[in-house]
Amino acid sequence: MAISTVRSPERYRRLYNELANAVRWSILETGVPPYLKQKRSSSRHLRGILQVGISVILLVVAFRQVEWGDLRSSLAQISLPWLAAAWVLFLVGVIVRAVRWQVLLQSLDVHRPLRDLVLWYFVGGFFNVLLPTGFGGDAVRVVELSQDTQRVGAALNSVVVDRYLGLVALLAMGLVAGALRPDLAPGPILGLIGLLLAGGILAAWLLTRPWWRNWAQRGGLATRLLRMLKLPDVAAGLSSYTSGSIVRAFLVSIIFNLLQIFWNVMISVGLGLRLPIALYFVIVPLTAAALLLPAFGGLGVRELSYVTLLGSAGVPQATALAFSLSIYAITVATGLLGGVLYFVQGLRRTRRKI
Repeated sequence: MAISTVRSPERYRRLYNELANAVRWSILETGVPPYLKQKRSSSRHLRGILQVGISVILLVVAFRQVEWGDLRSSLAQISLPWLAAAWVLFLVGVIVRAVRWQVLLQSLDVHRPLRDLVLWYFVGGFFNVLLPTGFGGDAVRVVELSQDTQRVGAALNSVVVDRYLGLVALLAMGLVAGALRPDLAPGPILGLIGLLLAGGILAAWLLTRPWWRNWAQRGGLATRLLRMLKLPDVAAGLSSYTSGSIVRAFLVSIIFNLLQIFWNVMISVGLGLRLPIALYFVIVPLTAAALLLPAFGGLGVRELSYVTLLGSAGVPQATALAFSLSIYAITVATGLLGGVLYFVQGLRRTRRKI
């Protein structure tokens, strides 16, 4: 009787920690990879508790700003056809993100069929949204690609740079929109977008300088903070790609971000809101940047961001919270779809073993 080869969440976590540490130590050239030393499970549990704790606190803050009756009324009035249309765009966005990842991988001479990359994105969404594992869907992509190609460094760097380019493109679009429609983006908000964009670009440029390798070996609080933000991995990754591949991936990121903005617009229409489209070019980038905070599935961060930002545009807080919960609903639906694909993939592997 064959044993199922479906990778468990714990296996994904262990493999990702080993792969990430191996790459990080190979970049810094500081001796024996730490994955040879058994990591204490308490640190993983503490990270998971921290994520859940942040989500709970932010959710409490967001929900305390609305009346339950108003929230129920807002949720009840959403148009299901518009919500379904937003979900379709969300699914198309997954495919577009997989195309961006493929562009980066091809530059590293790693060639995988698009269907595999799409599958790993969906499976990653399942783990990222529904399970309190503390490692996210990016870990799934790293593990699957590295297991499939034996290219650990390419797997980790491509995933990190993929996320980095997506955020930079979104912030750039938000800055342009805010500059063109200053009436929709107050000075402090526009300045925050510009600061985030400039900081991300400047950090990546500085970390590609030759002095980074020597400075990173010194340790210290600043170095640990940069590593926690994955900036060394971004720098190592960016230096591995041609300018042409970076430009192509950036253009694909713009396409994805347009889809992201328009599924927000569809949910807005479904809630009966008639807001300027340019407003979403400002709100969506700021929310995406806030989602970098270590919260469980983005819960709490997303809700408080939409309540605050849409509230500043005159949207009732209950409607803004319903807006955010609608986005979370289609995210969970996509995660469930990824879960189905995950188990189907496992069944196919099992049958091949029989």
